[in-house]
Amino acid sequence: MNFHQYAFIALLALAECAQLGACVGKTGDFNKGRDLKKQEVFVRRLKPDTKSRKKSSAFFDVAYNSTIISNKAKSRKGSPEVDITPAMTAKAPSAKSRSAQSRDIVAASMTYDTLVPTASPFGPPIAVPTMLPTEGSIIPDSVNNAMDRSGGDQLTPSPTNEKVKFRRGDLKNNVRRLGIKVSRGMGVRVVATANKRVKLANGLRSSLPFHGMPDGAAVFPLSDGGYVYVSNSEMDSGRGGVYAVYFNKRGDVVDYKMLLSNTTRNCAGGTTPFNTWVSCEEFARGQCWQVDPEGRRSSEMTVLGGEGGNYEAVACDDRNPLQPIFYVTEDFKFGALRKFTPVEGLASWDTLNGPGTTEYLVFLDDKTFTWSLCDDVARTSQSIYFPNVEGIDFKDGVLYFVSKKKLMLYALDLDNNTYTTSPTNGGLLGSGEFKNSPDQLIRNEGDYLYFTEDGGKTPGVYAVDASGQRYAIFEAYAPMYFRDKTSGLAFSPDGTKMYACFQDCGCKRSGEGDCGCMLEFWRNDGRSFDGATMNLKYHLSE
Repeated sequence: MNFHQYAFIALLALAECAQLGACVGKTGDFNKGRDLKKQEVFVRRLKPDTKSRKKSSAFFDVAYNSTIISNKAKSRKGSPEVDITPAMTAKAPSAKSRSAQSRDIVAASMTYDTLVPTASPFGPPIAVPTMLPTEGSIIPDSVNNAMDRSGGDQLTPSPTNEKVKFRRGDLKNNVRRLGIKVSRGMGVRVVATANKRVKLANGLRSSLPFHGMPDGAAVFPLSDGGYVYVSNSEMDSGRGGVYAVYFNKRGDVVDYKMLLSNTTRNCAGGTTPFNTWVSCEEFARGQCWQVDPEGRRSSEMTVLGGEGGNYEAVACDDRNPLQPIFYVTEDFKFGALRKFTPVEGLASWDTLNGPGTTEYLVFLDDKTFTWSLCDDVARTSQSIYFPNVEGIDFKDGVLYFVSKKKLMLYALDLDNNTYTTSPTNGGLLGSGEFKNSPDQLIRNEGDYLYFTEDGGKTPGVYAVDASGQRYAIFEAYAPMYFRDKTSGLAFSPDGTKMYACFQDCGCKRSGEGDCGCMLEFWRNDGRSFDGATMNLKYHLSE
């Protein structure tokens, strides 16, 4: 038996004994009155150190220090990685504006009672330090001229009679006007840019400007044959929300409107079997909101978020249509990946507001896992095995998620309680590179799992097939995208169009209302992105 097994046997034994009195019915107790220094000491003791200590003493340390996590205090101190200030104002974040600490200072100090959805946009953006390159960096004029930030679709390539075949991972198509490279046989256009009104098919523009810092997204079919692209805004301090771009059945933009506002740092989320969008707030006391893509019903807070957390994304196991099971990730070192099982019945909007059981993921060793009613054990497990979980996806009994700290993809066999891992930053077939943090996980109609990238010099969108081979779909290379983030990945209902965003897209100061742009991609042969490709040999790129 290895060290981790000793540790978790002790933890699980103590936790399960305390569940009836301390854990049942609680969701998010970890931050209540904890001594943060003791937490760190406890986790350090759990980390492997078999060379310097004997198993017997290690087991004793775990058993003794587990009482630290079992103690409950009356006050709540918030997230261990967040400096909660008593005032509503705070200094501007440092240049590392994507870190949880700098982004959460203002949001964590707010009382959640102020975060009530409204029907109108929140106030003006707050200036934060730039994420752009230094002043000495040179951005090609061709890129600057192309990204004129007009928000229209004037960048659509001219039609061609040449038959071009799609080759996934072969980034030979250099779209210089945008500063990106796309796979051979692909086209791209700009749909919208932040703080500019969206150009509509009738020649007019939307009444609202496109939202800043676009993040997680999904596409929903509409009854008239069209579809709607639902997109989060990760603006902070109550300036976030959910917005929607409406397309007709020909793929033309016909409307743009707001579905949820006055929320904070709406990061990613997920879809439900009853065609609603769940939008996750990522700050110390964030919540998960249910949104109607057509805007006919007012958005509501769900039970998924419990007492609050740094929530990232949602996936659903819908094999039992009467009892869909929801999984929620938390982008935080001491987060807890939670599982919500509602009471069996007709699944509908009310399912996410009704009774059910919340459990938390615990890895037992490097092959097996279990679900616990006590989140304390789960938070310790996540801090060791899969800290800062980002995107999540479900298919055929397997739950997939990624850790941006470990740069790892996890695949959980939900029926057998076993799991496997694979690195996300390995070599790609064809050209391109993936060296930074994985973010959102999205699936189209086939077997490919697509993921976005946060940071680095070439943020892009990538795909992994059933055999584990990885491909670049597109990558940015212009300096304006350095340290940017690809987000908002979604596919049209027929799989032939792919939508993605850059969260900064060349704005002067990251985090402001003019940051972000939305792009539309397609295959020139008109097929789904998961369809057949050219049958050519690849070279593995390191």
